[in-house]
Amino acid sequence: MSTENKSSFVDKIMGFVDKIAGPLTKFGQIPFIRAVVNGMAGSIGVTMIGSIALIIFLLCSDGGLTANALIPFMKPYAGKIILIQSLSMGIMAVYIVVAMGSEYAEIKGFSKTTGAVGALFAFILLNYNAVGQLAEGGNALAIGNWGAGGIITAMVASAISINVINFCYKRNIKITLPDSVPPAIADSFSSVIPYAIVGFICWGIRTLLNFDIATWITTILLPVLGAADNVGMFTFQQFLSALLWSAGLHGDNITGAVTSTFLTTFTLENQEAFLAGTAVKDLPHVWTTNLSRLSQWVSTCWPLLILMYKDSKKVPQFKPLANLSLPPAIFCIIEPIMFGLPIMLNPFLIIPFILTHTIAAALTYGATAIGFVGKMYISLPWATPSPLLGLLGSGFSIGGFIWPFLMCALGLVIFWPFWNAFVADEMKKIAEAEASAE
Repeated sequence: MSTENKSSFVDKIMGFVDKIAGPLTKFGQIPFIRAVVNGMAGSIGVTMIGSIALIIFLLCSDGGLTANALIPFMKPYAGKIILIQSLSMGIMAVYIVVAMGSEYAEIKGFSKTTGAVGALFAFILLNYNAVGQLAEGGNALAIGNWGAGGIITAMVASAISINVINFCYKRNIKITLPDSVPPAIADSFSSVIPYAIVGFICWGIRTLLNFDIATWITTILLPVLGAADNVGMFTFQQFLSALLWSAGLHGDNITGAVTSTFLTTFTLENQEAFLAGTAVKDLPHVWTTNLSRLSQWVSTCWPLLILMYKDSKKVPQFKPLANLSLPPAIFCIIEPIMFGLPIMLNPFLIIPFILTHTIAAALTYGATAIGFVGKMYISLPWATPSPLLGLLGSGFSIGGFIWPFLMCALGLVIFWPFWNAFVADEMKKIAEAEASAE
């Protein structure tokens, strides 16, 4: 009887996924969504290099993963190595907007170079309403919104620029040169009028209206979070973070801007209580700085790595992506998977991503509250592998070491049917591409 009920439940899940597979596929074929997904994938090489540089920096710097550098002879070069990360992952929105503009232009049927330059032009104008002045003289542009926090601005910039250029080209609102002129020069002149319109629109939004997209999003979303240590608030914060990530926003940065202050206080209060003789299970706070690291990425990105290896023969690009993503993922550096697979705006993976993120958060808070996972009172670097974080952050809690692996198993179960639908869609695309090539 129990087996029949279990089979029936599985059949219902598979039936639901099959039912929504059609609409999800159609959503994924929307030109702008295709451009966003392909653009993020196009920037994965830079993200990979930045992730590797970050790992090397953590290993060869004091306070990276341990108090003293694990590779001491490399310590003099740590500051130089992190520059690679700063100029890759640190400004990833720039690479993404160029790739998005290029991909979207190709979909619309005009020069990829024109699209890439136009999108970058729009992105810069949407970010600034003035040029900063340096204390020692000279000018500079602040690049705070050029990282993951600027991806939504990159998407808006691509949408505005490519659609304006496409509108102008289709209505012949452009400078047309004779056919004898080399295409590169002809494209440059034909883009002048569309670029002028793009520039006026983006300049008007950021400078005349003084509307900063990145700041506006943060201002709107942050007030919903408050300094409350309870399962509801922690779960909601993780749900909101996943929702923002899936839409192309850096959920951790946005929600963390408000939670980091009181979480640091919670961690310090736990530490003080422990030093005063309080048992770990009786420490005052469950929600501390690194609690989410025991649930969020181990329940989402780790299962996806396993699934990529599982289906690497069906979809060839999975294995190289998984091989490159594995080392960063061990240290909770998840950008290669988020942007490379990608998870962001992936119609098949958004639902299980948000669902897993949320369920794992609720379970993790509960497991910590009842004492299966030790409450954390030791501050460790964010890139510490999650099992070690759970073990060491709580003073050698065996439950804290085991918990990330349990959350990984949970993620596998939730992702499984959606992943199979995603793989089927990818295989269909491969078959169609092979057929068109013959």
